[in-house]
Amino acid sequence: MKNLAMLGLLALLFCSPLFADDTAAYRKIESKLDSTTIDSLVLDETDVKEAVKSIARKAGVSILFDKSALEGLSGDERKVTLELSEIKASNALNLVLDQLGLTKEYKYGFLYVMGAETVEEAVEATIYDVRDITANVKDFEAPKLKLVGEGDDIGGIVHWPEQDEDIQLEDIVELIEDSIDADWGDTASVTEIKGQLVVRASRSVHKEVASLLDQLRGSK
Repeated sequence: MKNLAMLGLLALLFCSPLFADDTAAYRKIESKLDSTTIDSLVLDETDVKEAVKSIARKAGVSILFDKSALEGLSGDERKVTLELSEIKASNALNLVLDQLGLTKEYKYGFLYVMGAETVEEAVEATIYDVRDITANVKDFEAPKLKLVGEGDDIGGIVHWPEQDEDIQLEDIVELIEDSIDADWGDTASVTEIKGQLVVRASRSVHKEVASLLDQLRGSK
């Protein structure tokens, strides 16, 4: 019953008009940034907010700054010096943000500039389809017949080869929680739903989960 309720909640989340509108907004912003070519962008000790605003204006998009994105940076540390030409707005934005170790993240239908640490530690939920790992396609080895005895008393003994055990969903959950360092049961969690795993954790943990699942797939 609990699994059905969780499945229903996820369905409502991903199929809701709000989620659909956000996805459309993200794609529209990405499309504008990728399709806009900036002929010339000269930044000389320019504050990063002004630099980003200039790129956003040229691409015709809105880019917001997270309130903690520039925390701990002095006025001089916020300045950017770059000279670019014939470059996509998306690449120009990435280059500017890289100068200060900043990154970008979509949320609430807008593109935000955020501190890398903020994005890395933000908790997000991701669905991992692991049915290809738990589904064990049997490759049955033929049994071997061994003759024993002498004369008219010869008989046969059939030896059946051992088969590998299937990987269970519970085994994957246990492996994730045992091998990946996270606050499982607190800020991080793994939920099983219809042969899939819903992992709620930070981005760094998600990278490790994805890598672990790829290793399991490669070992099959």
